[in-house]
Amino acid sequence: MSSPLNLQIAGLLTLLPLALLAVTAKLQRNLQFWLFLAAAIAGSGGVFGQSMANGWEAGLSANLWASCAVTLIAFAALNLVNAEAFKLAALLLPYLLVLALLALLFASFSEPTPVIASAGWFRAHVVLAIASYGVLTLGAIAGSAVLIQERALKRRQSGWSERALPPLMVAEELQIKLLLWAAIFMAAALASGFANTFMETGALPVLSHKVLLSLLAFVVLVVLLVTHRLTGMRGRRAARWVLAGYLLLTLGYSGVKFVKDVLLT
Repeated sequence: MSSPLNLQIAGLLTLLPLALLAVTAKLQRNLQFWLFLAAAIAGSGGVFGQSMANGWEAGLSANLWASCAVTLIAFAALNLVNAEAFKLAALLLPYLLVLALLALLFASFSEPTPVIASAGWFRAHVVLAIASYGVLTLGAIAGSAVLIQERALKRRQSGWSERALPPLMVAEELQIKLLLWAAIFMAAALASGFANTFMETGALPVLSHKVLLSLLAFVVLVVLLVTHRLTGMRGRRAARWVLAGYLLLTLGYSGVKFVKDVLLT
């Protein structure tokens, strides 16, 4: 069963204060920011925790809430080590609001909890997979900030992007660091997924759409990181690679579930 509708609505509402401050360029890295961020994490995390109460619920709505919760946790961790990362909220929070709205829309579509023989491996795989997606979401948001800031600089425009988003150099640095961590988590998620399948069936997993898209996304990230290391590629070109990798992982992570839970229901 999906989480109760009133709990999901409450979770969505906890995202609004931070989103409004961020998009109006009034957000500051102060006590108010941390309180609103804590509320957003508690709200989306509460919905995610409810879906995990009796084992992992693999439906689309649960996965969208998991994405919101883990991305916000990763965002909080990022802000502990980077004083300007809070400005990513101007793009991140509207995006998470869209995810939360979609989760509400598809709340009636649910998938039975799978029976997993090796529960420990499966839980580890789920946590690592969601963590990789959350961190890569932040990387894609940083890449989007790079694209917006580069366009503003080329047009010699100053306005919302200058006030609301991190500076171009900061966004580029965040993008690469987040990609590195996303690649690490993704490698661990893929390895644990293969191990879980092998422990259950004695064979490696078949190349389903989900597995294939996840592998392609991982390859894109590794190629980008290696290219950046060797050639220093950055800016718009790097951001486009980031968004391509994120699109592939999104298709494998949420897109496949949308087809199974909604289109084929």
